[in-house]
Amino acid sequence: MVRIVVRVLGWCLGRIPTLLVWAGLVGLFVYGARHGWKFGEPSEKEAKEKPEVPEPAAYSAFIQERPFDVPIQVTHDPKTCPVGEKPIQFKSPEAAKLAGIATVKLEPRSVTVEIVAHGEVQQDPTATAKVSPLVGGLFVALEKQLGDPVRAGELLALVESADVGKAKAAYLTAKVGYESREAERALLSPGSSPPASILKADAAVREAKAALFSARQSIGNLGLPLPSAEEERLPDEAFTQKLALLGIPFFKRLELHVQSQSHGRPLPANLLPLFSPLDGVIVKRFGVVGETIAALQPVYEVGDPTRVQVFLDLRQEDMAKVALGQEMSFKLEGGADLPAVAGKLDWVSSMLDDKTRTVRVRAKVANPGGILKSGSFGGGIVTVEPSRPALMVPREAMHWEGCSHIVFVKKKDGDETVYWPRKVLLGVRDERGIEVVKGLGAGDEIVIVGSHVLKRELLRARIGDAGE
Repeated sequence: MVRIVVRVLGWCLGRIPTLLVWAGLVGLFVYGARHGWKFGEPSEKEAKEKPEVPEPAAYSAFIQERPFDVPIQVTHDPKTCPVGEKPIQFKSPEAAKLAGIATVKLEPRSVTVEIVAHGEVQQDPTATAKVSPLVGGLFVALEKQLGDPVRAGELLALVESADVGKAKAAYLTAKVGYESREAERALLSPGSSPPASILKADAAVREAKAALFSARQSIGNLGLPLPSAEEERLPDEAFTQKLALLGIPFFKRLELHVQSQSHGRPLPANLLPLFSPLDGVIVKRFGVVGETIAALQPVYEVGDPTRVQVFLDLRQEDMAKVALGQEMSFKLEGGADLPAVAGKLDWVSSMLDDKTRTVRVRAKVANPGGILKSGSFGGGIVTVEPSRPALMVPREAMHWEGCSHIVFVKKKDGDETVYWPRKVLLGVRDERGIEVVKGLGAGDEIVIVGSHVLKRELLRARIGDAGE
């Protein structure tokens, strides 16, 4: 009997963990069925008894023009700021004097809306040109040095090129062939010559004329002037001499004739002259006499120093104020004795610089005497609006109290102990102050000295109200 009891007890003890698991699963099933299989949420009765807590109000970013001491994005709308509800009051006029309070009456004054930015001078690209030969060759003469003034059409260099000699020879051959074919055709007449011979002669004339046209184009493609019709009617020897020095100015021809006679050598017939395309000065020079040069390789760079451009880099927040045609003045850095130059904006970039986040604008300015050098830096001022009256507040009177800009205004009855914080909306700025477009009026007496004391008292009172 005892053995049976012991076995039953042992079997029951061995099944206890399994029974506990099953009991837990049954309880979980019953709880889920009663609560709609939602766990961790209060019941309807508990939800009714629990008071509703409103969600915190979401503040939409209030974007305003960046003041001198505030980030670009302000996270409070100044319209909802609790400023101006209570004044700052001293116990006595003596206490106000001890705080160093000084006021001034606000009166309109003339102000010009301007944007100040750094800038750089660059040579006008339309007044700069590189001079290069269209074929390769050898430098025979380089007429100008670095910095020399030049006129448009003035001779800069002579390049000796075999391609030039070949083109002149082909032109001379084509001219002789055309004249020969025309002479042969003139000997034939419809009454005495066979029609086939006349047709053949006409075809030969047309072919010779086409060859002459092609040879003339080759001369023009080298940058050489084409001989006139009168020059082409010259005798062969005279025309050959003319063709040898084609395009070279008269005085340079005389010089070449003298050199040819003194050295006992014939005139070179393969010279290619290079001319200045515009008025200006020699900005760069490459190569020396006797050195070879490749086709399209620069020999000279000519620029007009009186024609320059000024580029300014404006802040991103000033983009909306800038427009074409606005007046701009520019002064070189360190150029205290140099006058500022003026111009008008003729280009505004359509994109921001990736690194500096600035927008670039341009103005063409006069540069008599070449005072402004390409690559020099300076400061520019763009006039956005002409002179107009405005209420300008000194910078030391303006404060940011964490929610809006404020100015402290003395009570109008002349009480030396009461000062009201006034919310203001800012406008333009200049070296002397900041414009207030809303919140103040002419005649208001504002605090310009000791206003930081009033701001401290304002913030202290706010902290005290919050503690209560």
